[in-house]
Amino acid sequence: MKRLLPLIVGALSGLVVLAAMFFVPQGSAILSAVLNWVIAVASVALLVAIASLVLTHLRFIAKGKKGFLLSIVLVVSFITTLALGILLGVDNPIFLRLVGAIIRPIETALLGLVALVMMSAAMKIFRERGWSALTVSFGISAIVFLILGLGFLQNLKIPVLNEAIRFVEGLPMIGARGLLIGIGIGLLMMAFRVLFGMEGSGND
Repeated sequence: MKRLLPLIVGALSGLVVLAAMFFVPQGSAILSAVLNWVIAVASVALLVAIASLVLTHLRFIAKGKKGFLLSIVLVVSFITTLALGILLGVDNPIFLRLVGAIIRPIETALLGLVALVMMSAAMKIFRERGWSALTVSFGISAIVFLILGLGFLQNLKIPVLNEAIRFVEGLPMIGARGLLIGIGIGLLMMAFRVLFGMEGSGND
């Protein structure tokens, strides 16, 4: 019964939203209400998750566990950001400038780490698979987009070259759309499995 009740609620909610999407003029009010409910529930869940995270790190600090200095940094940063957001407002330019001054370097460092990890993975692919059509095409595409990203060719102001560059730069979008279509189909199949109670049925 504990598993059946959430399954029934989820299936009915999904079917109602699906029916409302098919009958947009009549179901717009239902979609708006469901969206507001989802935002409210997600906001509460996020607050609970944040509170749980902060309490966990406070326990680490109280017990003096290994790495508790990082916990102190997290708790102090959270309390400071929360206090400034409440006092100044989340739309305040000073608050946005302070938050941006912290977030941008962190994002830049993370992007640098991602680039290093991807380069390491590429080298591993070359070592394990050797010279094949896949590895050669991967290497050539990486070099081409690295050169295009530097912007030297664009500064030459050659119309034919600029058209070719725009065409090449649009190729990743085609692949991204293909990935999004595949993800959408996968999510649709998973949604149907959840609606009809097929997902997780082997765990009983």
